[in-house]
Formats: sequence, structure tokens, C-alpha cells
Amino acid sequence: MPEDRISDGAARGDEAAVLREAVERLREEAVGLRRAMRTRGVIEQAKGMLAERLGCSPDEAFGHLVRLSQDSNRRLADIAAGLVGLAAPITDATDDDDAPLVEPPAEPGLTAAGPPVPAPPGAARLTPVPGLAARYHLAASALAAADTPEELARLLHEVALAPLGTVAVVLGVLEPDGAVALIGSHGVEQRRVSQWQRVPPETGVPLVQAVRGGGVVWETWPEWPAAGERRTRGPDGPPAAARPIVPGRTTCAVPLRRGDRIVGAMSLGWDVPADRARAATRYLEALAGLVAGHLLRVTAFDGGEPELAVPGGEHWFRDVLDAVFEPVLVLSAVREGGGDGVITDLRVRYANAAAGTGSTVGRRITEVLPGLVTTGTFGRILDVAATGARFEGRAGDFTGTGAAEVLTVRAVPFLDGVLVTWRPRNGLAERAARLGEAQRMAGLGSFSWTPGSGLDLSEEALRLLGLDPGRTAPITPVEALDCVSAADRPAVRLIASRLLAGQRTAALNFDAGLAGATRALRATAEVVGDPAGEGMRAVHGVLQDVTRWRRTEEVLSGVRARLAEQRRRGAAEHRTTRALQDALMAAPRQPDLPTPGLDHAARYLPAGEHARVGGDWYDIVRLPDGRVLLAVGDVSGHGLAAAVGMAELRHALRGLSYTEEAPAALLGLLNRMLWHQGSRRIASVLCGLLDLEARTLTWSAAGHPQPAVLRDATAALADGPTGIVLGAVAEPDYRDTVSPLRSGDTVLLWTDGLFNRRDGAGGRPDRLLRAAEACGTAALEDCLDHIAASLGGPNPADDSCLLAVRLASEPVR
Repeated sequence: MPEDRISDGAARGDEAAVLREAVERLREEAVGLRRAMRTRGVIEQAKGMLAERLGCSPDEAFGHLVRLSQDSNRRLADIAAGLVGLAAPITDATDDDDAPLVEPPAEPGLTAAGPPVPAPPGAARLTPVPGLAARYHLAASALAAADTPEELARLLHEVALAPLGTVAVVLGVLEPDGAVALIGSHGVEQRRVSQWQRVPPETGVPLVQAVRGGGVVWETWPEWPAAGERRTRGPDGPPAAARPIVPGRTTCAVPLRRGDRIVGAMSLGWDVPADRARAATRYLEALAGLVAGHLLRVTAFDGGEPELAVPGGEHWFRDVLDAVFEPVLVLSAVREGGGDGVITDLRVRYANAAAGTGSTVGRRITEVLPGLVTTGTFGRILDVAATGARFEGRAGDFTGTGAAEVLTVRAVPFLDGVLVTWRPRNGLAERAARLGEAQRMAGLGSFSWTPGSGLDLSEEALRLLGLDPGRTAPITPVEALDCVSAADRPAVRLIASRLLAGQRTAALNFDAGLAGATRALRATAEVVGDPAGEGMRAVHGVLQDVTRWRRTEEVLSGVRARLAEQRRRGAAEHRTTRALQDALMAAPRQPDLPTPGLDHAARYLPAGEHARVGGDWYDIVRLPDGRVLLAVGDVSGHGLAAAVGMAELRHALRGLSYTEEAPAALLGLLNRMLWHQGSRRIASVLCGLLDLEARTLTWSAAGHPQPAVLRDATAALADGPTGIVLGAVAEPDYRDTVSPLRSGDTVLLWTDGLFNRRDGAGGRPDRLLRAAEACGTAALEDCLDHIAASLGGPNPADDSCLLAVRLASEPVR
């Protein structure tokens, strides 16, 4: 790769790293601002109160608050909440409720209710801040930052209730049929929340009693374990059905009111004595009104749908996701203009433990993981939300943790959004999974053995031997040997003994597995020696499933045997056919009797391929009346059957020629013979009677080309019909043609094997005519050799015949 491309890639990588650092810094600042917003309201109220009472500016008032926080070593938000609570106490939360139920440790210069407020000269000193009033205003400021029911429950517990001794909070909304649906919790096992997800109106659960009666419902559980103890039911503990939804020795349910309307209830668990918990009843009633308003805000139950519903509607679903090692995010679609608008972003509905919780929930995914945008993965996840098509692919590290350079990302449609998870591609688990998949697809398994221990087999090796692949305990050598077929066990023992005796490597094929599911396996083993050279340290090896290879080899062996037998039979048939054809075709090379005034020659050209013996033939016979029978023919097919058919047809024509019938009549008789014999073969034949005295050739053809006449160095085909091949129809119409001849004329007859070539070398009959013209008055033997050579020699795929006769200068008397 060129250096400039390398530098460009490095520069882009540096830019991405700088961008991620900037986004991470902005994200941390945003988280800090969100925390500050929770207490900003109460601090601003305290600043305004001091500015009014002390006659100073807001900045000077803020300086008083800061100095008071530093002098008393207490948080600024707590100081501000105490001052606001003094000026605006919560309704009915005074007198006995002003002291916190859990007292803070004594510090120098502080009272139980709070530190003194330093005042400028001439100003009156402020009285101590009542505890619950300050806590109420601090909670009011914190709850305003909640975006989900879960976050509302968490902030309610951490800010408003935990200092009083509560251990858990559950929030429920009232449904139209009187049931209470749990939508937020903190400090409660998800399994417990899932079991009580919807409380029917007929039950006597305190949550239902609170919304029906409109008042606080208290219960005491003296046998319930205190905080920090094992929360399991003992032999004398309360029955499971009687346990409260929230843990604690004391529980209460408080109705949530919005004006005159009860919208739900909250259930609290306490680890303090019952009397101390009940002392905060009026504080809880005032706090319930505050919670009711925020609950309606974060769930939009006053007219709209909840923006962030519980994933899957089941609390146990969160336990499932938290048990997953990989990060998992449940995202909901953020649409432009709401409703069915275009999806522009995704909001985090839930993040499991591996992905991080807390401030992540409720925020947009582009804020939580901005690296998704820079790597291009964000667009693919948006497509999943828009189209419902699953996505799985690679992406650069968008987490900013640097755990891996490349991540495998999977996004699937879930509810109205997307469920996203990812894992490092270079992780050990993924490499092990890929190795396992490769072993399974290749039918490979590994094993190892250390002297004095059992065999350690991989999952695939266990499967190949017919054992349980999920087994984790080592396999004894005896168990492994029992998996081998009885016939192959001696060979396995022999190989094992050789390895123990010092042989370094070994390989063996054997059958193994359960009955009815036997596999052919190949084992390859190697001895790992001790570094000190004192003997064997271990044996490592591989098992390979070669069942399909062995079956393929068996099939191929059978095919080879059948092919060899077929070749043997074909060779024997060819020898028989060749011997028969040579015997038949050799007989008529000379006429039965010398024929004055006629010269003749013939050639039989067997197929170039050794096994392609066909049914081509020729014949020349002098008849008793002085005429000469000229004939060539071609029986369909090849081999012994074609040779036998050729012999039958040739001898039948020779016998019929003695009837002194015309050629057309002879062909008709041959056709009748083939048709009535039921022969499935057809044949082309050219039959001619040469009258030497009249200088004429009377001929008839059955699907065969016309004869050629060479006269005065010019060759041409004789004019006349060719008819239909023998054996095709029952009553063919064959006609005679009389061709006049002159002294010195040469008549040529042939079969089509000269021309029908796969390589196209034979050409058309006009090529034969040109070759004949080139012969001139040369001897017929030389003329036939020249014609055969001009047409390319013997046909590789078919045999052929040439027959030539030449008339003398004077007619025979």
C-alpha cells in the first residue's frame, strides 16, 4: 500500500479518536449537568430567600450559601433545602415530624437540625432548619429530573426516603378495573416485581387497600430478616404467598393523589422499628402528592402512551438481559413530529448490566454511543427500526473503551424499536466458537491423553465416537475402546502399544459408534516427549470422520470392476465382429468368374476407433444371364448385431438376384423380409444391374445416395429417385432408373461413412466427385486410394465402403 494511503488512514483514525474523546468529555459534562439540575431548583429558591431577607444581591446570597456549606462541611444542596424548608414547610409536616428519624452523626458547631446561618451585620439570625421539610424540598428538586418510572423510584428512594430508613420502593398505577400495575421499583428483586406485576382488585394487598380506602396502610412483619441478613424463608418464616411485595420489617402503602383523583399507590419497606416508621406518616402523605404529579409526567397516563414502557411488559425480562455477558440495549423509536413520522433517532429503554445502567436509560442512543454514527452502524440500526429487517455485521469500536478494534453487532426488531447487542470479534469465546464450527463442518475432533489420566475429548470427538457431546468428565481408555467395533479393537490396541513403546506418530482407520450409526474414522496421533528426554509426556491426536470418503471409494471400486468387465466383454465382442466382417467382406474382392470388358476395385474402410465396428457392406456378383450385380449398403447400429444384420441382408440380396428381377423389385423383397421379421433395424441399400452388352446401369436406391459416373475426367451423380430406407414402412415404392454408359466410363458406389464425420473433414459428395476427377484414367485401385485419402482417411466414428467398376473400350459380345 502506498505511504500516502497509510498516512491518510492513520490520520482518519486519529480524527476518530479525538472525536470520541470530545464526545466522551461532553457526555460526562452532560451527566454532571443532569445531576446539578436535580438540586438547582432548591438552590435557586434558597438564593432568592436570602437575597430578600438580607437585602443583598443573588450572587452575594449564593456566596453566603457556599460559606455556610464550607463552614459546616455539608452539601450545598442540603443547606439550601434546609433554608427553603424553614421558609416554606410542607403541609402538616411540622412539630413532631421536624426531626429526622435517622439522626446524623454529631459534628462540631452543628445542631441536630442544622448549622447556624451566618448573617451580615445588622441582620437577624435564622433559626435551625426542620429536617423533613428540607428533605421534602430536596426531593422535589431531584424528582423533577426523572424521565422514567424506574428513575423516579430510584430518586425517590435515594433522596427522599433512604435517610429515613426505607430499604425499597415500588410504584403502581391504578387501572380502570381497579387493579394496580407495577411500573417502577428500586431495591426489590425483579423476580418479586414480576410475580406481582399486576395486583388484582380482589386481593387484600396493601397497594389495593390504599387506592380503595384512600389512606396509608401499615403492616408489620416481625419475622422478616433485617437489612443485610439472608433474605430467604426460614422454617418459621412467613409463607411465600403472605410475603409483602417490598422487603422490610415494616411496610406501608400510600395512595398517590392528584387533586381529588387517586392515580396509584407507592409501597415502602422499612428496616426501622414500626413506631419510628409511622412517625413519618404525614411526611409520606405530602410526598405522595409530589410523586403523583411526576408519575403522570413520566408515564403520560393523563392522555398519551408511556414513552418508555417496561421492555416486554415483564420485569423478569430484565433479569434475563442482566444475565447475558454481552451488552444489550433495548431501544425505542424517536419519530419526527411523533405518531407515524420518520424515525430520526432511538431512545434507550433498558440497558443490561454489561451495557451500563443509570443515566443511560431515557437518553438517545446518539448521546450514549456517538461512535455508532462515526462508524456508520447507526444508519443500519435505524433501518432495522424502519423496515423490520434483522442486521448482523462488523463495526469499528464505537464504545470508546478500546476493548477491541472490531465488534460484531446484531440488531433485531423488538416491540416498537430495536434490541441491539455486540461483542468483540477478537474475543476468545468467538474464536473458540469459530473453531468448533470448523471442526463440526469438517468432521474433525481432537483428543489428548496424559499417562495416569483419562482421555480428554472435544465435543466433536465425543460425537464421532457416539458419546454424549455435553459430557465434561474425562473418558477412560476402556470406555473409548468400547466405542470401537469389535473387529478393529486389536488394531487399536496394537497402535497404542507401539506409541507407548516409543513410536512417535501413528495413523489408523477403524469403525466406531453405536449400533446402527457406525462411522468410519481415521485417527492420527503424535507423542509429545518430556523436555528432559525421559519418556512420554502426552499423546495428542485428531479424529476425522471419513465415512463418506469410504463409501465413495467403495462405490468407485464397484464402478471400476464393472467398467473393467464391460471393457473385457466389449473387446471380445469387437474381435468376434471384426473377424466376422473380415470374413464376409474378403470373399467378394474378385468376381465369381472372370468378367471380360469390366475392371473393378473395392475398399472397406473400418472405423478409426477400434471398437466402432459398423454394418457397412458392398457386393459384386456376375449373374448367369451375363449381367453384373453391384450393391452397397449400411445397416443401422454398430457392433456384433449390426455385423450380423449386414450379413443377412447381403446374402439375401445375392440370393434374390438370381431370380432375374429388376433392382426395384429386389429392394421390395428385402423390405418385405425385414418388415415381417419384426426387425428393429433399418438399412440403406443401392442395388444396380450392369448390362455390359447394352452399356446400361439399371439401379434403384432405398435411402441411399445415387451412383456417380466418371466420364471424360468429369464426375457427376446419376439422376434418379433415392426412395425410403428398408424396414421403415410395410409397402414402400421403389423405382428403377436406367443410366446409359459409354466405353471407358467409371461407376462409383459408396456408403455415407465417408462423409458423416464429427470433425467435419469428410465434406459433401461433391468433394468425392472432385477427387474422382483428379484420378483421370489411373488404375481403379490407385483411384480408390486417392479418393479415400482426399476425404480424410477412415472415419473415426463409422466404417465405410467404396466400389468402382470401369467399362472396357469395346462392348462385350
